[in-house]
Amino acid sequence: MNTDESSRTSIVHLPSRTNRASATATTHGAVIEVYENGLSFVDQVGLMRGYLSSGGFLGLVGVALGIYASVRLGSSWLILPQLFLFFIALLFIQIDWVGYRYEPVLFDRSSAKIHIFKSIGLPWWEWGWNIFGRPKSEVQSFDWDCVEAEVVSFTIFTGQIPRRECSLVLSIKNEPGGAVEIQRVGVGPTFGYGDTSGAIERWEYIRRLMERRGPVWTPDEYRFRDFGTGFWESVTIGQPLIGPGCGANWRKGPLVWILGLMALVAFPITAYAGMCRYISFRMKRRPTWPEIVKLSVGAGPFDDATATAIHMSNEGGRKSLK
Repeated sequence: MNTDESSRTSIVHLPSRTNRASATATTHGAVIEVYENGLSFVDQVGLMRGYLSSGGFLGLVGVALGIYASVRLGSSWLILPQLFLFFIALLFIQIDWVGYRYEPVLFDRSSAKIHIFKSIGLPWWEWGWNIFGRPKSEVQSFDWDCVEAEVVSFTIFTGQIPRRECSLVLSIKNEPGGAVEIQRVGVGPTFGYGDTSGAIERWEYIRRLMERRGPVWTPDEYRFRDFGTGFWESVTIGQPLIGPGCGANWRKGPLVWILGLMALVAFPITAYAGMCRYISFRMKRRPTWPEIVKLSVGAGPFDDATATAIHMSNEGGRKSLK
């Protein structure tokens, strides 16, 4: 493996598609759809929904108070910048409500292609005001032979503490083995605390699938689990003592009870953030693939039970290839 490093970002170039990158192959829970001949992986920013609209609604309240204060003080010239802030707040809400829940990457073993779903969004004259718009989308398809894999590591800051995150990124060339990169796309959520092995194992699962050295799905894999998509789950987000599944936390003892009681103090804030996430999920559309892509990947998408029951192959999975 070759490594290019800078002070903040490092890139590890993984072996070619025909060579094994890891003895273990697993998706690490990044698959949202399982088909007869393909897997659809979640994008790397789908979990960010709800944040912008949370700020947008607070911004609307702040602008309303600002306009009221300007009128009462007789400072009418302050209304113009307040109207600009009003537009920005609406734009935040629009970005969070209009679009698609995910922008997935579909690996199509049948046609030996990868399909990237992209949201085009709204035309510029609908920015801000049209928060119930109908976005357009496009699907970019590339030959599997033109795909190279990288593990990109970068540093993020949580408060004052830096943390390394790692991501599986596909570099798509203009031709097999070409030097010109025409597209880059991340596959699945990132891995925290410098975990490069997780990204490599995800690539190995994809590589075996597309090279027909492993199955589409195995019973020991697990699907991507989004959060804050159900009503009660959203209302009680961040609250360990209430909401779905809280019974397990009640059995963990006094320390969890104390933390849970402290979290209840912030219940109005967590419920507000959770409901913004819930509304964003419901307002955004589910991505759909063109008919030609659906015909290529075959039957599906399967639910969890059907995906587990179907064995397209008896080899691969998490076992090592000899």
